[in-house]
Amino acid sequence: MRPLVALLTLALSGCTTVEATSRTERGPLLRTFHRTQTLEGGVSAEARVEWPTLKLTMVGHDTCRDEAVEEYAEDTITERSTPSAGPSLSVGVIGVGAAAALFGISYAVSNTPDRSHIDQAGNYGPSTATIMRGWSLVGLGVGLPAVAVAIISAVRGGEDTTRAKSEQVASQHDVECNARPVTGPVTIQSDRGALASKPAIDGAVDFAASELKGLGEVDSVVFYGRAATLDEKARAALDGFWACVQAEPVLDLPTATEQALLRRVELLRTCRTVRADVEPALQAAEAELAHRREGGAAPPSAFSPRADVASFEEAVSAWNPRLVLRADSPDLARLEDVAALEGQAALVQGVVSDGLAQNIGVLQVGARSLFVFLPPRRSWGFDFGNGTRVEAVVVLSGTQTVGERTLPLARAIWMRPAF
Repeated sequence: MRPLVALLTLALSGCTTVEATSRTERGPLLRTFHRTQTLEGGVSAEARVEWPTLKLTMVGHDTCRDEAVEEYAEDTITERSTPSAGPSLSVGVIGVGAAAALFGISYAVSNTPDRSHIDQAGNYGPSTATIMRGWSLVGLGVGLPAVAVAIISAVRGGEDTTRAKSEQVASQHDVECNARPVTGPVTIQSDRGALASKPAIDGAVDFAASELKGLGEVDSVVFYGRAATLDEKARAALDGFWACVQAEPVLDLPTATEQALLRRVELLRTCRTVRADVEPALQAAEAELAHRREGGAAPPSAFSPRADVASFEEAVSAWNPRLVLRADSPDLARLEDVAALEGQAALVQGVVSDGLAQNIGVLQVGARSLFVFLPPRRSWGFDFGNGTRVEAVVVLSGTQTVGERTLPLARAIWMRPAF
């Protein structure tokens, strides 16, 4: 009997479906504590200049991390439910109740066999009481299993709570720590590749100016393939040293182009931050540049044997311009690379778009504009207002920024109205 009951219970359990859902709820704060870690750091470079030597100090460091950690109680709640429990209980109650009612009514009705029917064996038909008791057994057979299913479903449902501890990092602070000199290969890197490489011994490495000559601008200091961190002071020292290296060749100021003068002034100003002895050279370059911009004569070249001319024809003869800049001239396209034309003489035909006053003005040549410097001492006696067509002998001298435009720059040797 017991194995049969166990088998029936197992069969009924299989008829119940359990649905489980879990949720996690944060409980109260248990404690707050700090946790420290030491992580891999990097390398920084300190720089100073003792001309003609760049002295670098390579310093390695770790990263010390301090974390503020909050510890909470965390509850995991699992809820189990059986959707079949309600319907099973309803069916069971109805079935058992109907069986009980029929069984009770069977005692109130006739127990006399039904004599209107007789089978071949001579037995009369069942009585009304017997029929009602039979149907009560059917109701009991339906109701009892349904009630059993409802009870088992109720037992298998419910709620379980599991409590655990959970951590959350509330804040984090990283600082450099364990600073130490390092030993290894150090490379001065430019934007076009390595300029020089040497090993650092106990953090110290020196580079001479003669070792850093090359193309490109100094971009970074590399230690074992990784860029070293440069603070503002080290960056300024490195830039100053590189500027001094680039400015080391002596420039002949009277014959230099204006673009070369601008470049030298820029380099010497940067170099001055690490070398005070370049101040005289800087002042000389700035004076020459200022003289040029005030309208001084352009530097002589192969196309400019002399500048003291007295007529347009004489200017053409003396300067022998090989470029012709006018609306239909193919030479006009060469102004795209005006730097390659510096120092060359040109014959220009155009229209004054901004009146030539004192020593400056703009000529419109076809679709292009040309900024013109006029010498303070000029022999022509013409005034050129807006819209005046002119022709001129000029020497190209780089570019000039006018407002928001950067225009090709030329210095006028002689100008006259074009008829």
